[in-house]
Amino acid sequence: MPGPNQAIVTRVRICPNCDGFATAAVPAGTRHSDGSRVLLHVDCATCHGIGTVPLRPRLTAADVEVAA
Repeated sequence: MPGPNQAIVTRVRICPNCDGFATAAVPAGTRHSDGSRVLLHVDCATCHGIGTVPLRPRLTAADVEVAA
């Protein structure tokens, strides 16, 4: 029987600007000939449409680099 699940360590975190919802569909106000709305797909400027950003190294008081 295998042991307990091991923790997964990631080197990314959810984008603080978009909370992981990296692309938004914004209605442009006009309609297509079939009556459906024209949508503009806009990517988050912080994460460029990925939803995550890399972890930045933090320095402690002793100038030791730790992952945040």
